[in-house]
Amino acid sequence: MSDQNIKKPEAAVAAKAGVWYTVCNFLFRGMAFITTPFFARLMAKEELGAFGNFASWTSILLVLTSFEFSQSIIRSKLEHKDDMDSYIWSCLSLSTLWTLLVFGVFMLFPDFFSGLMKIDKSYFPLMFFYLLAAPAFTMLTTRHRAFYRYKSFVLLTGVMTALGTLFALLLVFLMPDKLSGRIYGFYSPYVAIGFAVFIHLAIKGKSIKRAYWKYAAAICLPLIPHSLSLYLLSSSDIIIITRLCGETFTAVYSIAYSAYHIVTILFDSMNKAFAPWLLDSLHLGNYGEIRKRSKLYILIFLGIVFAVLLLVPEIILILGGKAYREAVWCMPPLIVSCVFQFIYTMYVNIEIYKKKTVWVSLATILATGMNIALNLILIPLKPERSYIIASYTTLAGYMLLFVLHYIIVRKMKMHRIYDTAFVAVVLGASVLTGGLCLYLYRLQLLRYLLLGIYGAGLLYLGFKNRQIIKRVLFGKG
Repeated sequence: MSDQNIKKPEAAVAAKAGVWYTVCNFLFRGMAFITTPFFARLMAKEELGAFGNFASWTSILLVLTSFEFSQSIIRSKLEHKDDMDSYIWSCLSLSTLWTLLVFGVFMLFPDFFSGLMKIDKSYFPLMFFYLLAAPAFTMLTTRHRAFYRYKSFVLLTGVMTALGTLFALLLVFLMPDKLSGRIYGFYSPYVAIGFAVFIHLAIKGKSIKRAYWKYAAAICLPLIPHSLSLYLLSSSDIIIITRLCGETFTAVYSIAYSAYHIVTILFDSMNKAFAPWLLDSLHLGNYGEIRKRSKLYILIFLGIVFAVLLLVPEIILILGGKAYREAVWCMPPLIVSCVFQFIYTMYVNIEIYKKKTVWVSLATILATGMNIALNLILIPLKPERSYIIASYTTLAGYMLLFVLHYIIVRKMKMHRIYDTAFVAVVLGASVLTGGLCLYLYRLQLLRYLLLGIYGAGLLYLGFKNRQIIKRVLFGKG
């Protein structure tokens, strides 16, 4: 692949993709937030907590069975651009064989795994159909993202999210067993569409090349502990609260996590555009451009995060109602933790480009171990506040992750790609703002005044830069 080919996705293309990823993800995946109040009212707290537990274990198993091969696609584009069909099918075939083997183990000892995970064994077949189908869908959408085909990416992810959310709502409304309705309704569309994508990738891929297994394994196998630990960092809270305190407490934390996902959708959308552009720019040595544009990238994210922080009480009220009002106190540490996650992921992208994925995993394992240890020590001391304790241990985990990844990139002598002083100020401002919001939630009039001023400021900036916004959105203006 020549440098000329890499130069084509310029910053403007990445910016346009990033805006459309974010806007469309909010439009489509916003259905999850619109329907969350219905789920919270149609399902008992125990059922809502059980679904959160099922989703957490499914995410963990997806990491173990997929080998996270999709994470190598953007990096592989720099070397295998002309043979991506075969590359993707080779990776998918290997992960499929492994998933079938793991499924066989589960079926040999269903009672053991059911007791371990607190999941009815009748759900295992659906779970593994999802684990077989989901990697195919992720690989296809990652390929579209790697080549800046944001329209295809948005369409596929949007349709999938909409189908899963609406079908789950329909089955919960119609079925007497609300938990089964939620699980089958949400995961069945992923299975159906995922298998269709699987067949498509198999036909296009044609041949399986073991050389690609080695390439992907070198990048991704060290990332499995990272991804697994990352899921444990976010999901262990729910699992530990379920086991130590019960599903009623899990339900409160699940509502807080649903609100928190507003920020993670924003982060995920922006990173999906930024990462391909960053790797292309690193390949070309455009460090000055990266340093400059990364500041704007961070500020845009931070601007929206602060608005969400000010709106937390209303978001929780809409999502869960008064029965879940205690979830408000979980939100500032969770949202601030997402800022740390957003920043450290920028450093992780550099590590992935340099293929230093072993260090990525070691950092995440350490942070996750600390998070789990803190949960096991602190939650039993005040189980009635388990969901609040878990939110702060999550923040501590992401803080440690940022520090570790900064140290790793500094050892690689690439830390100056980003402005360290600017990053430190941003993180400090986030922590202070999160702490301030804990007091503002008790002072409604002052909070509304600040929200009005902040909103007016954002509108002014939007109006002042309207021509730039038009160019990014529509390529004109």
